[in-house]
Amino acid sequence: MSAKKIANCAMCVALSVVTNLISVYKFPFGGSITLCSMLFMMLPAWFYGVRIGVLCGVIFGLLNFTISPYFMTVPQFLFDYIFAFGIMGLGGIVRNTKNGLIKGYLIAVIGRWIMATIAGLIWFSLGMTAWEGWSPLPYSMAYNAAYIFAEAFITVLLLLLPPVKNALERIKKTTGD
Repeated sequence: MSAKKIANCAMCVALSVVTNLISVYKFPFGGSITLCSMLFMMLPAWFYGVRIGVLCGVIFGLLNFTISPYFMTVPQFLFDYIFAFGIMGLGGIVRNTKNGLIKGYLIAVIGRWIMATIAGLIWFSLGMTAWEGWSPLPYSMAYNAAYIFAEAFITVLLLLLPPVKNALERIKKTTGD
């Protein structure tokens, strides 16, 4: 990787870390709606592809764990911190297609939701209880969807604004591939 790529990726990871600390709403059992942190985390994948996107996601996951560590088992740690953020690099699959940023972002968010849902199922294996009347899988799916897709909805609305879309397209052109 060139120094320029490393610097661009470092800026994206740093923006993800900072915006992840700014919560619009914190959920009681983990997870929060942040100031578009998933977008900044996915940008390296959109700029440079899946491999670099996954690497940046894993780095962010490790930094996130360092800032606010909380885990019960190694598998839960892996799904909550490593896989959930690393998988966001898959957004780079469609990076050079029409509306690749939005499509890639949605792929990344769905991947994160799947990993967070699995992490939630691991919590249930440790004795956590779901809402009354809910079985573990639907509960974990709904709980994680509430914060992940709420942030995604807000971010996609932002990405649809022509000034934001045009600015990000210009930035992508200057990142150098």
